Amino acid sequence: MISSQLSGKSVLMVEDEYLIADALCSAFEMEDVHVVGPFPNVASAMQALDEGVKADAAILDVNLNGERVFPLADRLMADNVPIVLTTGYDGDAIPRDYAHLERLQKPVHLSELFGCLNELLARSVASP
Repeated sequence: MISSQLSGKSVLMVEDEYLIADALCSAFEMEDVHVVGPFPNVASAMQALDEGVKADAAILDVNLNGERVFPLADRLMADNVPIVLTTGYDGDAIPRDYAHLERLQKPVHLSELFGCLNELLARSVASP
């Protein structure tokens, strides 16, 4: 289902909806992708990063039970971690500083998510 860009990689997942997180984790693990998390909020993901957890890419739900994910996005961007934002909101809900990040509309289709992550990882390998 996915290409070698994603196989064997670690993906940080920040998603507050349990059923979505569980389904994504299962799909990724079936494809030999290590899921870091899932974390339901910014604080728990930041703590994991503070403790030395590394990820090759990240999937960030924009709205975590009313909390915006952007402080975590800032940290990941500073570390050059490719990010996919997922949201039920339209593009106008994304602040200008994050408009350049890949954004997928919920409900996210697995093939679209895998394709987006593969493309991001291919780009990050091509231009370190």
